[in-house]
Amino acid sequence: MRISTNRVVLILALLGMVGLAMLARSLYLSESTDIQQAFHTEVDQYAVAFEREVLLNLEILYALNQALATADSIDPDVFNRVTRGILRRSPAIQAFAWAPLTHRSERPALEAGLQQLVPGLVINERNAAGEIVPADDREWYVPVALIEPMASNQVALGYDLGSERRRLSALLEARDTGRLVATAGIRLVQEPENQQGFLVFSPLYHGEPADQDQRRQQLRGFFNGVFRVGELFNQSIGLTASGEICLRIVDRTTGQDEILLESIPPGIDLWHMPWRYESKVFDVAGRQWLIEAVPAHGFVVSQRGYLPWLVLGTGLLFICLLSGYVIATLRRNEELQAARDQLEHISLTDGLTGLANRRHFDQHLAQEWARAQREGISVSLIMIDIDHFKSYNDEYGHPAGDQCLRRVAEALQGMAQRPLDLVARYGGEEFAIILPQTQQPLQVAEQCRQAVEALQLPHAFSEAAKVITISAGVCTRMPGVADRPEALTEGADHALYEAKETGRNRVKSCARPD
Repeated sequence: MRISTNRVVLILALLGMVGLAMLARSLYLSESTDIQQAFHTEVDQYAVAFEREVLLNLEILYALNQALATADSIDPDVFNRVTRGILRRSPAIQAFAWAPLTHRSERPALEAGLQQLVPGLVINERNAAGEIVPADDREWYVPVALIEPMASNQVALGYDLGSERRRLSALLEARDTGRLVATAGIRLVQEPENQQGFLVFSPLYHGEPADQDQRRQQLRGFFNGVFRVGELFNQSIGLTASGEICLRIVDRTTGQDEILLESIPPGIDLWHMPWRYESKVFDVAGRQWLIEAVPAHGFVVSQRGYLPWLVLGTGLLFICLLSGYVIATLRRNEELQAARDQLEHISLTDGLTGLANRRHFDQHLAQEWARAQREGISVSLIMIDIDHFKSYNDEYGHPAGDQCLRRVAEALQGMAQRPLDLVARYGGEEFAIILPQTQQPLQVAEQCRQAVEALQLPHAFSEAAKVITISAGVCTRMPGVADRPEALTEGADHALYEAKETGRNRVKSCARPD
């Protein structure tokens, strides 16, 4: 009997050890999955930050293109005035250049202009040996006529961008589509460590061509920027990158990987290759880029905890206690996080309409105002008031008034199409719409007025119409360094007051400041 009992105890002990080992292994594998998922999330965040930085710099190029498109002629003074300030504030941009489309008959005149900048300079190209030589005779050229900064990029003056096959392909695509088009990576030999860069071409036209044939006929030339991949990386990822992750910026446009940048932390020679991970591909002016990452072995080890080994060494009772504690703690954390998220949502949302509330409005306006000051862009504000809403509440009752506010809010919400546009309930029957960098805010306000009127909510006691209508005031400002956002709200308020005083159910714009 004793032997049998001992055997049972031994079997149970062995089964317990096997169970503990299996549980420990399960925890180990689960922990590995969580660490790997966290690693993927971190790399995806790097990719989002890098893509955002690239797109911001491309927006600069596009904005400068628009500025140059309005100039009758692009001479050195105009070009320098438009580009120099941007170059000082944008370390990722090595240079801006202007390359006009030049016919064979125009070559002598263009070369004469180049020789005023650099004596003896002619339109040139690279021969098969890589040497700079005068360009062959052909019908058309796309030579670099202006470039800033001149001191570090003079070697590019006169170079015919159309003489090199890959650049010519990008030029033709930009010409035919009217969009920004990037080249494959190029080696920036005048930069420290010969870092990689890329060119982005932005076509300029005579007038506004409507189709591909008109674009080809009306092409003036190309405004292009030279971007440093390393600086783009440093601006977006460099300060936050983990010291134990190798990151690569990869161009996969052609189906074959071209490494534009590789960031390898020093002192690491053992990499955990099974965890190699690629972000989603993102578009960079027609090129398909991604971020590839491989963690160091030490990164994986440093993320591991001791829970599996504690479970294995302490026994079933401790496992049960620990599991109960962990489950309770995680549940409590989830509840606290859910409560925090709900509180944050409530604090920024109007409870009746579901729109942003006054607090959210104030925060967003201050943020967009500061961004407009930094980037030199405009901000528009539409202030909206429901016409004779007090009469509506008095005659139809507050429940009907609440339903009216919700319907109007839904109609206004449909007018905010861009991520940075914000529709808010300003207070009572007043609403506000923030429109950063909007070309036609008056048109948006008129669409809002029409959308509300189209609801056909009966209002027999309104002096403006027999249905619910709104009055709107619009104000647009391009803020200076010392300007305050109150100037925008005051301007929109004055315009709204004018709309109500002149009969309601209309849109008015504030007068431009002196």
